[in-house]
Amino acid sequence: MREPRQNSRAAFVSGILEWGEKNRRDFPWRHTDNPYDVFVAESLVQRTRASQVAPAYRSFLRRWPDIQSLAGARERDIMSVIGTLGLAYRARRIRKTAAGIVRLFEGKVPHTLAELKELYGSGFGDYIAHAILCFAFAQDTPVVDKNVERILKRVFSFPARKDGHRDPALWAFAGELVPSGKAREYNWSLIDFGALVCTPKNPRCPTCPLLDLCEFGKEPMRRLKPT
Repeated sequence: MREPRQNSRAAFVSGILEWGEKNRRDFPWRHTDNPYDVFVAESLVQRTRASQVAPAYRSFLRRWPDIQSLAGARERDIMSVIGTLGLAYRARRIRKTAAGIVRLFEGKVPHTLAELKELYGSGFGDYIAHAILCFAFAQDTPVVDKNVERILKRVFSFPARKDGHRDPALWAFAGELVPSGKAREYNWSLIDFGALVCTPKNPRCPTCPLLDLCEFGKEPMRRLKPT
């Protein structure tokens, strides 16, 4: 892989932020920096469309407003609130993680990656940990989901492994791009860009504001030009 030039990186970051100012989606969990609320939201959006989560998220917080109440909840009660989202195992995982936070950290969601790693297990890993650090504690850290993985692979031809959102090399590269003091806006914009523009199928390459930076996008455009 050729090392992405610094000016290409800067143009990418500024392009994502500019696009996000006009196009970022609005969700209730983007209006809070409460670590518990962020933890709940990120647990619920896993493998689920964010637009489907908002009603369940609000109901969830009304029923269990803090980590202590969630740690003592019954799984069947949790399922009665989030069952419409599918993935029945999610109720067990979120309650188990809440219990771990109560047991290990006196009910306070940790604000360091080292501490958050003590909670790693089924359903809780790098993505949720970094999302908490970024969106709750305003740390300049990357947040890499499948959307972000796809964008970085396409734009920068980054040779991450197949499960790139778990690839330490891709996480390290993503971290180099995060703009100081603007991590929240940048990461939200990047996630939304992957959901709305740089989609898995039929990406909107012809109207993509990053097309000039992206070899993946420019290739089909070249084929469409008359010879």
